[in-house]
This record gives sequence, structure tokens and C-alpha cells, in this order.
Amino acid sequence: MPSVGAGYAELQSGSLPLDMAVPPPFPENIKIVLVDDRPDFRLLIAQYLARRGARVFTAKNAIEGLQLVREIRPEVVLSDINMPGRSGFELLADIRSLDRENGGRVPVIAVTAYRQEYDVIIGAGFQAYLRKPFTPNQLVAIIDSVLES
Repeated sequence: MPSVGAGYAELQSGSLPLDMAVPPPFPENIKIVLVDDRPDFRLLIAQYLARRGARVFTAKNAIEGLQLVREIRPEVVLSDINMPGRSGFELLADIRSLDRENGGRVPVIAVTAYRQEYDVIIGAGFQAYLRKPFTPNQLVAIIDSVLES
């Protein structure tokens, strides 16, 4: 299973491993907000999801992420848990405090490198949990499953 760092190097060189082959596209004009403090991770994931037809909006912290949710009203949010300043848990609480028209009911997927208890993350209100490192196909599968529910 390639790590995110390895995938980034392969993306930059133009030589993608087999598991980075692009699956069928997302529904037309799907908007995804990606919140993570690592610029390399944001770039890799945003480029990959854009290749599948998603419109990806990135934020480096929870404050920017909340602003994007209000402005963009995405279909899905991908959020790191451990970020400087406000955590992904705090971002989730801020999103849920919004009314429906401002994005308060958007599905939020926790994406983290830290080993956290699944029950704690789902119990906090995240719709799904993806542990780094993951393959691009795992990412697509979890987004697809959240969109279908």
C-alpha cells in the first residue's frame, strides 16, 4: 500500500501505480472541501479527486474549512483530526452548529494518521473514518459510500 508521500512523488513524475488508476467519475459538479494542515497532502488529494471530476476546495485549518463550508455548501467534507489551532472535532461541531441551508448537515469524513478509536470518531458525529496512509481507491470508496447514504 503506497503512502501519501509516495503517491505525491509518483503523481509529480507522471507515473502512477496501478491502484491510482482513476475510477469512474463522481456525480457531475460534486463539491468537496478538504481540510488538512499538510500542503503536500492537500495537493495530492485535491489533484486526484479533481481527476475524477470533483470540484475540490482546500483549507489549511478548521477556521478556513468552516468558511468554505458556509460559502461553497459542499456535498462532502474531508477533515484531518489533529491540526494546529482547532481540531477536526471542533470543526465538526462548528459545522453542525450551522443551519441546513449553510451546510450544517454536510457529511464529514475524518481523515487522520493518528490511531483513534473508531467508536469515538463516529460517536462524535463523523459519517466515516479513514486512517492515513490509505490508497486512492479507499478514499474514493469511502466518499462514494457517504454520498450514497
